[in-house]
Order: sequence, then C-alpha cells, then structure tokens
Amino acid sequence: MAASSPDSYISRRPYVTMGLTVAGVLVLVVATQLVEVLFTVFAGILLAVFLAGVTQELTEDTRLPRPLAVALTLIGLGGVLVGLWALAGPDISEQASALATLLPDAAERLASRIRTTVQRYGWMQRYVDPSQLLPPVSSVLGRVTNVFRDTLNLLVNGFIILFIGIYGGAAPQSYLDGVVQLVPPSSRPRARDVLSALGRALRWWLTGRLILMLIVGVLTAVGLKVVGIPSPIALGLLAALFSFVPYLGPVLSVLPALLVASLIGPTEVLYVILVYGAVQLLESYLISPLVQQQAVHIPPATVITAQFIGGVSAGAGGVLLATPFAIVVIVLVQTLYVEDVLGDEVSLLGEH
Repeated sequence: MAASSPDSYISRRPYVTMGLTVAGVLVLVVATQLVEVLFTVFAGILLAVFLAGVTQELTEDTRLPRPLAVALTLIGLGGVLVGLWALAGPDISEQASALATLLPDAAERLASRIRTTVQRYGWMQRYVDPSQLLPPVSSVLGRVTNVFRDTLNLLVNGFIILFIGIYGGAAPQSYLDGVVQLVPPSSRPRARDVLSALGRALRWWLTGRLILMLIVGVLTAVGLKVVGIPSPIALGLLAALFSFVPYLGPVLSVLPALLVASLIGPTEVLYVILVYGAVQLLESYLISPLVQQQAVHIPPATVITAQFIGGVSAGAGGVLLATPFAIVVIVLVQTLYVEDVLGDEVSLLGEH
C-alpha cells in the first residue's frame, strides 16, 4: 500500500485541526456533566501509573510476574506506613489532637483582636465593618468544614480509586491495548507513543512531588521544633500534605502554624514566618530545581490556572488533581497538535 504523500497530509491539516477542536469541545461538555466521576477515575489512573512504574522497575530487576510485583509493592508501601506510624504515630496523634484544640482558640482570639483594634480607632469604623473584615469563627470553620467534606467525598471514593489503581498497575498493557484499539490501525503506533509519553510525564511528576513532600515536611517539622512552636510534627505533616498542590498548597500550609503561634506571642509568629519562608526558599531555589531536572516542570501560571478551574469545577478534589490533569492536556497538545498537525519538534514533558 502506497504511503500518503506530504502534500496529501498537508491538505488534510485543516480537517484534522477541526476534528481535534470538535472533539475537545465535546469532551469539555461531557466533563462538565460528569466532573466528579471523571476526577475519581483520573485519580485511579494516576495511582495505576505510579504502581505500574514501581512494579516495572521491580519486574525488570527480579523477573517476578507483574501481579506478584504489584502485591509486593502494596505490601511494601503498607509496611512503610505502619513503620512510620509505629515510630511517630503516638506523637502525631497527640499533636493532632492538641492542634485541633488550639486552632479554634487561636482563630477566636485573632478575630477578637481585630475587632478590638477596629473599635478602638473610631475613624476606621467608617471604612471597615469588623464583622465583614473577619467573619465569625463559626462561619470560617463552616467553610473549612465544607472543604474537608469535599475531601471526605474523595476519600469515600477511595475504594474505587484503589481498585482502579491496583488493576491498572497489575495489567497496564491490557488497558493500553484496549485504548489503542479505538483508533484506526494506521494510527495505532502513534497512539502507543502518545500513551507512553503521558505515562512517563505523570510518573516523573509524581516522583518529584513525593520527594518534595518528604523534604518539605521534615524541614518544616525540624524548624518549628527548634523555635519552640507547639505540635511541630503535626504541622510538618500538614505542610508535607499541602505541598502536594504546587504554589497554592505552601501558602495554605502556613496558616495553621500562624494561628498556633499567635496564641504564644508576636515573636513566635515571626519565627513561623521565618521557618516557612526559609523552607520555601530552599524548596523553590535549591531542592525543586534539582528534582525537576529529572521530574516535570510546568510554568506557574499554567498550574495556578488549572487549580482555579479544578477548584471551580470539582472543589478540593479538583484543586488536588489539577496539576496532573494539566500535564495530560499539555502532553496531548504537544503530541497531537504541535507535532502531528504543525509538524514542529517539541521537548515533551517528562522527556529526558
């Protein structure tokens, strides 16, 4: 069978572009109707990519069957979590309980201080309504509760995410083959290349985030312990978890520490700002560039835009998964549009 001529391919470019545009619009329409389901499935796929990457290394080194490698990986991860909990679990539990008691008191005291300051200076009351400047603590806690309710909904779907991840990590090739079968035979090699690029980019991004989370959590806990802030391990754990969300997470992670420090005094508040500032400087200008040499770097404006769209669409779960979803979109644009339609060469995310 004769190969298509370059002129014939160029003549088809407008139709290919139009088809991709229509497909993108249809996907967006469907996504707006099934956003929670899609994010749950995507979280499962993300877990499958992680497990597939780990088990791939394990099977290459040990020649074990992939299902057994997945089981050993899950047992290993569970053992690490149990071991960490055995070492630091009692301290984390005790400090988390103390933190849960301290935060409402700190929020109430901060609200009282602001209202007192506004009322002390009469001219400020003409421009600032104390009730609007800082809503009642019950209102603030209600909003926080809504965020955690969204997170809880994501955890309720955890079984679905877990099973998608386990089955996807145990037999990724069968699922990839099923996706490839949906495209014409002549395009199947290219489809495999695109799927491979997606998996590579997501795997490297996850690896980078996990390394950064560990470093940020340890540095924050040690720094808070040194300056004498209560519950340093619990606050360090919060900092590590929040750092999974780039840019937005570190900003949110400092708020609980500031509230706790405000119960002690202004000097401790300054210490908290210095500790978190130092950790973020190290993370941004030293640790993150070293990690991103082997991981995935996305422009900050792209990440923040994706987080905003994800938060509006799916709440806390959308913000949590916004960055990996942005990676998928970027890689698809790079491969299917920049390379295939425009014919330009581009360095794909996660490609080293």
